[in-house]
Amino acid sequence: MKYGNKSLWKRIFYSPVGIFIAAIVFIFILRGAWNVREKALLANERLEQTQMELSDLQNQQKSLSASIAQLSTPAGIETALREKYHAVKQGESVAVIVDNSATDDSSSSLDSTEQSNITTTTKLSWWGSFLKFIGF
Repeated sequence: MKYGNKSLWKRIFYSPVGIFIAAIVFIFILRGAWNVREKALLANERLEQTQMELSDLQNQQKSLSASIAQLSTPAGIETALREKYHAVKQGESVAVIVDNSATDDSSSSLDSTEQSNITTTTKLSWWGSFLKFIGF
């Protein structure tokens, strides 16, 4: 009797309808596996991106901690004020050193048409002249 049942199942499975149903099931399984693979690749990309962002944020945190440590001292506060606001102590003065050879080389390399273009670009448009006239 078992032999007859195997034969029945074999006939059903190897029939065109059985093969078609098995192919459809195989396609659905393959499609599901492909979707899982795509999601795994996307998750790995996001993980790498998040790890890079984390390392950037940790570097930024170290930098900010160093800045906070430096600004917690009076010398650090003075240095920050001097750099940001160009502040000087009473009795000090600021000296600006200009290298004449560098400015002469850059101005001599421009021909007359380029120099006229530079002067024309500094002129204000009619709208800019109007705003300057009314005080803006």
